[in-house]
Amino acid sequence: MGIVTFGIALLGAVLGIINTWRNINRDRVRLRVTPKQAIPFGAAELTHPNINFCIDVINLSFFPLTISEVGVLHKGLDSRGAVFQPITLDGTSIPRKLEAREAVSFYMEYPQPRDGHPLVSAYAKTSCGRMFKGISPALMQLNQ
Repeated sequence: MGIVTFGIALLGAVLGIINTWRNINRDRVRLRVTPKQAIPFGAAELTHPNINFCIDVINLSFFPLTISEVGVLHKGLDSRGAVFQPITLDGTSIPRKLEAREAVSFYMEYPQPRDGHPLVSAYAKTSCGRMFKGISPALMQLNQ
């Protein structure tokens, strides 16, 4: 009887720890940032022929977030290569509110390495000041 009681108590303790961790995790600000190559086609090819790069941003938080800035970071530089007028499919601009689990793609021209400083990552900054970075093979190809 004592082993059964101990087993149930141990199970309750483990489930309590898991529940606490999930509650803490729900309050975290989380974004996934992925730089990608973009290929315009159809009407986009005529209206925006220079658009060939995008930054996908996914809100992984359990609450809405506002994206206030997107761009790229350069190796060895403290300044950010912000894109002030990225294009979105729905025509909205920055700042852009993202609901929980919502995604948006910001389209732009290829970012250029600055004065010999290669690109390190793409980034998205929230209105609360948090910055999230992302890399991909598409971004690394731009340095070649």
